Amino acid sequence: MNLKNLKSRKVLKAFLKMGFEIKAQKGTHVIISGYIKGEKRTFPTPIHKEIISIGTINAILKHQAKISREEFFLYYE
Repeated sequence: MNLKNLKSRKVLKAFLKMGFEIKAQKGTHVIISGYIKGEKRTFPTPIHKEIISIGTINAILKHQAKISREEFFLYYE
């Protein structure tokens, strides 16, 4: 699936559906934490704009959450 700009609230909801929890909010970023494949992942997700850019989404999925696009889009509505 090709990535496009996504709504930040929907991105956050998708991570929550995957079992992540909101640990804190600092300014315009939410810190979420959870387990993927037995490993704990903690990373910030921006909520300051309505739209998250493609580059930011790629970085979150690939380097921080370490999940595939396909897996993420199972939870994104």
